[in-house]
Amino acid sequence: MAERLDRGARRPSAAAQERSAAPAPDVASSAPAGLTPDDYAGLAQRLGRSRLRQRLNTQIYHVAGDAHQDAILFGLSRMLDIDLLAERTARLLGIHRWGYRNFMDLRLVEHRLAHPRLPPALAGLRVLQLSDLHLDLDPALGAVLRERLAGVEYDVAVITGDFRNTTDADHGPSVTETLTLLSALRPPVYAVLGNHDFIEIVPPLERAGLRFLLNEVVTVPFQGAELYLGGVDDPHFYRTHDLAGVRDAIPDTGFSLLLCHSPETYREVAGYGFDAMLSGHTHGGQICLPGGRALVSVCDAPKPMQAGAWQYRELRGYTSVGTGSCGVPLRYFCPPEITLHHLVGA
Repeated sequence: MAERLDRGARRPSAAAQERSAAPAPDVASSAPAGLTPDDYAGLAQRLGRSRLRQRLNTQIYHVAGDAHQDAILFGLSRMLDIDLLAERTARLLGIHRWGYRNFMDLRLVEHRLAHPRLPPALAGLRVLQLSDLHLDLDPALGAVLRERLAGVEYDVAVITGDFRNTTDADHGPSVTETLTLLSALRPPVYAVLGNHDFIEIVPPLERAGLRFLLNEVVTVPFQGAELYLGGVDDPHFYRTHDLAGVRDAIPDTGFSLLLCHSPETYREVAGYGFDAMLSGHTHGGQICLPGGRALVSVCDAPKPMQAGAWQYRELRGYTSVGTGSCGVPLRYFCPPEITLHHLVGA
């Protein structure tokens, strides 16, 4: 199935004046190996110079320790190594091997994404969702994931953010692992960035065939109809998302599916009139009590929106509990998933 794309995809009209061919911010001179000033200029044209500058500055201050991500467990995560604490606690309790087996036990979840506005011709479209890969946490997961994907039939694949495990270390290993994963995915494959991702991963992964949606929209043709697939930049930490611009790029009569790393934007997304949204970020808690009760929440959204299928007003949503894991390769009462969404009329 081929993508129909009007060079650079449909882009928010409100931001068109900002997205000129002007040079990228000066930080382009410090580009890592493999990235050029032209790469940054292309990102500035797509994301907008102001949003790119905001993202790059936030990345710089985050690495310097002046811009912090979530303060987990009442702020203890900024004073203690929470990951090391979890690892040692699991070993002390004798449940480390069990948690690691759970981490590797990828399940295929099939979900009926039903909506009364779905055009009849789009019924039957299958969307494969991977989320929160964190493939550099344990490279062994990549091989398991590629094996699990064999034989899974889908029409379009999407990745809803967080390719890297840490939020500020070298992203090279995660890019390498993702490049290997792409060999097991059939195109088209689209993605958005998460709060763990630096924007520098976009050019090398796009050169390999992965298409990022940086506040952009593409059309996915299926049986004579078109799905309007939109994607916004990370709304959780970088806050460089442009929901209004993406919605303006979609016809009122078009059926829209939004990729947004975190479900915390659900009220805005529903207010703008999107039909459906796929998210991740929460990991479903990853380390949970029996029944899936999360010990830690990293998302400002009601509990029903933090794992699985949910609905808010006319918006249908699904939050993946994650394909990979973050911090430690352990899971308890929250198995990782590969999600296959089947679009159907309500």
